[in-house]
Amino acid sequence: MKAKKFTEAGLLYFIATLFNKGIGFVTVPIFSRILSTSDYGTITTFNSWVSMASVVMSLALYMSIRASFIDFSEKERPKFLSVVITFTCMIFVISMIIGALAIIMIPNNVNIALVFLCLVQSFGLALVNDYSYYLMMRYEYKARTALMVLPGLISVIISIIVILFVIDDHLYLGRIVPTTIVHAIVAVIVLIAVFSKAKPQLNFKYLKYGLIISLPLVLHSIALQILSQSDRVMITSLRNAAETGIYSLVYNLGMISTVITSSLDGIWIPWFTEKLKNRKIKEINTLVMDYVHLMTYAMVGLILVSVEVLKIFADHRYWVGVNIIPPIVLANYIIFMYTLYVNIEHFHKKTPYITVNTLIAAAINLGLNFIFIPKYGYVAAAYTTLVAYIIAFILHARYAKKIEPELYPLKMFISPLLQILVFTGIYYATLDLWIIRWGILVLYLVAILFKERFRIGILIPRIADKCSFFRKN
Repeated sequence: MKAKKFTEAGLLYFIATLFNKGIGFVTVPIFSRILSTSDYGTITTFNSWVSMASVVMSLALYMSIRASFIDFSEKERPKFLSVVITFTCMIFVISMIIGALAIIMIPNNVNIALVFLCLVQSFGLALVNDYSYYLMMRYEYKARTALMVLPGLISVIISIIVILFVIDDHLYLGRIVPTTIVHAIVAVIVLIAVFSKAKPQLNFKYLKYGLIISLPLVLHSIALQILSQSDRVMITSLRNAAETGIYSLVYNLGMISTVITSSLDGIWIPWFTEKLKNRKIKEINTLVMDYVHLMTYAMVGLILVSVEVLKIFADHRYWVGVNIIPPIVLANYIIFMYTLYVNIEHFHKKTPYITVNTLIAAAINLGLNFIFIPKYGYVAAAYTTLVAYIIAFILHARYAKKIEPELYPLKMFISPLLQILVFTGIYYATLDLWIIRWGILVLYLVAILFKERFRIGILIPRIADKCSFFRKN
């Protein structure tokens, strides 16, 4: 790709990532005010089921689509994609039949409509994921960006209109039904786009190739979904949907940190891969400290301002959730930490160990949830999730250090973690004293600027040079 095209693609992907990760938070002020806590909880529980079902529906075959661009010719790739899409359609049909049979055999308190809406939306997400990887590998970045952004944006707009002006009861359906319909329409568009280039087919050579690559990653994907989504499902089943609504909204606030780390992953991973390939261990360890410090500053700042952000963005019914903000933010920080070690495992193709470690953490999370959620509700879910991610970090770091003992010395996390723990204590001590808390934040920012003054002094002239270059050109 030409430099200009590469820059444009990178910018679009960055915006799309921010949009996809951030839309849940950006829409919080809207949906938290037009929905009850129970409706909001039902929606987030439904979305959790959709996320887990889409993993099973897709069987992680999108990973094989990426590999097919290495092993197959340009003529074969559309045929391989057709096989993947055809097989996903078959799984969807089988899932609908199994769902119908299961509903006949289980009690009547199950919402039949939600079951089928979940399956349809999961199918749409699976097709979007498959086709998105295909477009990515073909450098069709404009079409891929549209596929990443438009379904979410359109469904949000329609949902708001439906909730405000169309329905008066069961408001959660005003969010779920439009989203499912939009994904169903997008699924049809994907089917037309794929099958217009290669007819529906089941080539067992292609299917075997795809499943060999993808199946080992299915359990890992499911375990990740359990780690990130099971708490909402279990709060709803073991307590009530209202608590799920409070927990989910506060969790979305903590996801601001995930938006930052996910966006930077697109820059970090290619750089890390190239440097590790060339055995530039010292260079990696030097830069990772800056990476860790940047995320630490972001987490501390988020903790200190989160009470007021929550009160601005959410209705007063959700304010009771302020007590679980620090463990949720810390959990997202731990995710960032262990992902650094997971990247080492990916580099050395140790995916079975990634799956095993993630499954152990997910199983511990489920066990702790069953023990503590019935008694302590959504507060317990915040801390059990944090414990599970800490265990995941220990397991991944332990194995990665066996592969690359010189990479990422564990002591580099001691000071950042102590910073976050200290400011967590300050958070609880000044929970109702916002002036003191914000004053501490200002002093913290001044200290950061003083500490990083030399780096900032180098960066500002570079930015000015770039700006003058673009003005001239």
